[in-house]
Amino acid sequence: MAVKNYCVNACKTMFTEYPDVVGIKEICRMLGIGRDKAYQLVNTGELIKIPCSRSIKVPKVSVIEYILRCI
Repeated sequence: MAVKNYCVNACKTMFTEYPDVVGIKEICRMLGIGRDKAYQLVNTGELIKIPCSRSIKVPKVSVIEYILRCI
C-alpha cells in the first residue's frame, strides 16, 4: 500500500512541466538519455507505448514508474 501511495505522490510532483502524454524528445529530456536508448526502452516494453499513427507517444506516468522501478 505504501508503494502505491509513493507512486501517486510522485506522479503529482514529478515532471509537472510536461504534458500527460510525451514523445521521444520529451522522454530524452526527462531521463537524460539519447534517442537510441529512448527507442530501446519503448521497443522492449519498459515504457508503455500508445499507438499514434507514425509517432510514438508514452504516458508520463509510465516514465515516472520506470524511474521508480530503477531506484
